[in-house]
Amino acid sequence: MRRRQQRDTMGVLLLLNHVVYQIGLDVIPPVTLAIVVAQACTFLGLVDLPWRSPAEACISVDKVVFRGQWWRILFAAFEHGDSFHLYYNMVSFIWKGIRMETELGSAYFLYIVCLFTGLTGVTLVGLSYLCGMFVNPSFYYQCAVGFSAVIFALKVLNNHYWPGISPTIMGMSVSMPSGLIVWAELVLIQLVTPNASFLGHLAGILVGLAYVHDIVKPFADLIWRLLGQGPVYIARGVSSPRRGWQRSLGASRIPVGAALISGALVAHKMRLLPAFLSYKLNNPCVNSYLVLKQERWEQLLVPALHTYNSMHLMYTVVSLLGLGFYLERRLGTVRFALTTLAATVATNLAYCLMTHFVLPFAKEIDGIPHFEMEYKCFLGMTGALMALKVIYSYYYPYAGYLLFFIEVPVPKFIGLVLEIALLHFLLPHVWIVGNVVGFAVGIVYVFCCMYLY
Repeated sequence: MRRRQQRDTMGVLLLLNHVVYQIGLDVIPPVTLAIVVAQACTFLGLVDLPWRSPAEACISVDKVVFRGQWWRILFAAFEHGDSFHLYYNMVSFIWKGIRMETELGSAYFLYIVCLFTGLTGVTLVGLSYLCGMFVNPSFYYQCAVGFSAVIFALKVLNNHYWPGISPTIMGMSVSMPSGLIVWAELVLIQLVTPNASFLGHLAGILVGLAYVHDIVKPFADLIWRLLGQGPVYIARGVSSPRRGWQRSLGASRIPVGAALISGALVAHKMRLLPAFLSYKLNNPCVNSYLVLKQERWEQLLVPALHTYNSMHLMYTVVSLLGLGFYLERRLGTVRFALTTLAATVATNLAYCLMTHFVLPFAKEIDGIPHFEMEYKCFLGMTGALMALKVIYSYYYPYAGYLLFFIEVPVPKFIGLVLEIALLHFLLPHVWIVGNVVGFAVGIVYVFCCMYLY
């Protein structure tokens, strides 16, 4: 047996504790348990393998397409970067396996895992190739390992066929449509662990969607029958009761507008947009000098796509998805998108007017002297989000204050004031004046709605 470089084992010990003491060996189905054991043994180097390190198994366009090492499409799924990468993936996989192997049977579940391993590898290579062609050639050489893509594909199946079973994101129970969970987790994992393979996770989601929407499933069933096996029928159902709003809204309804805007924010932050488009959007500042004096009116919209850091992006995306979940169902996708656009432009315009005509009369505000007011930059969507929260309060007057996806039982005015204060503490670079102006824009919108309707 070839000995590999010594690797940390903390995650493996945590995984062992999770399997033996928190879940129980008798609860985990045989194929799921066998895959977990195989992954752990591979990580620890306890079996003789064709490769000696993750670098010799990772998958990339350069290795697979340019050098013809096609075996990496399968082998990369059995390597992990570190022990905690292994731990998180295996814990997530165990819970998927307990549900799906029990429902599908061990043989078909093993077949699905093998099928998804190959398909996610091919899809990842394809996505990386396209990004290398149209975004940046560095995507050709990004090498990925791990079982995450397969797990994301299984998440899509699990959420599609059993949508009412305790949906979770990164191990935490959440209340949101099951169809939205994988997209939210895709964003959150990338924000928490920037080194994770975004394209790998996306490849898993796309493969899962292709299966549940009968693009891949007919071919998969054909191969299964050619192997001499009988047909397997997966009935879509709910195994646990859901609350009233979940039954009425349906688990497959997704706030498309909010998801698309969030995707644009993440793609811009991660530099996944084409070079010519990134160049046009490379103007992260809105202030009264640029807009009112230089008449650069595009600055009323472009800076909304920018964020200062990962925390700023995470707050914006999660808040937008939470608001979209409720408002988009009330307004419709097109009207929600137009309302978000109008709130963004109106907030930035009001900010420019405020810093040009009103605030210079004050000697100093939040450490900014009066003669610098017209040059003070504001970027991001937090101001527009404050406006949307006021609009949400108008359409849902008896609901609690919406913080992300959670309804907090406090008066909405107090909730908004506290959230603006919290933003000022957590994101001091996002000037509080812009958020207060967004609050005011939302109030004006509500008064206009009350007057017109």
